[in-house]
Amino acid sequence: MNGLLIGTLDILNKLVAVALIIVSTAKGVFGGYAEYVPFALDPTMMRVATTIVGFVVGMVGAAIVSGLLATLINISQEATLIRELLVARRTLPPP
Repeated sequence: MNGLLIGTLDILNKLVAVALIIVSTAKGVFGGYAEYVPFALDPTMMRVATTIVGFVVGMVGAAIVSGLLATLINISQEATLIRELLVARRTLPPP
């Protein structure tokens, strides 16, 4: 049961990371990050610059949020593997 829950959480974590990147990039496309572009540009180049800023912000946010959760999921999977190896080691006779 725990394996199913961890697998589901892993899939949801990946979806959240992709959603963070897409939403942040879309916000950049529509000019949501115009105050972070330190120089004046024509409208087309401003849209490109804010899109790039939005993408970078989304990547950083996804790395922080989803990266932390992915690390915890990985630790859980490795701990399960270690427990299985220790149980198997107890049942085998010594060499």
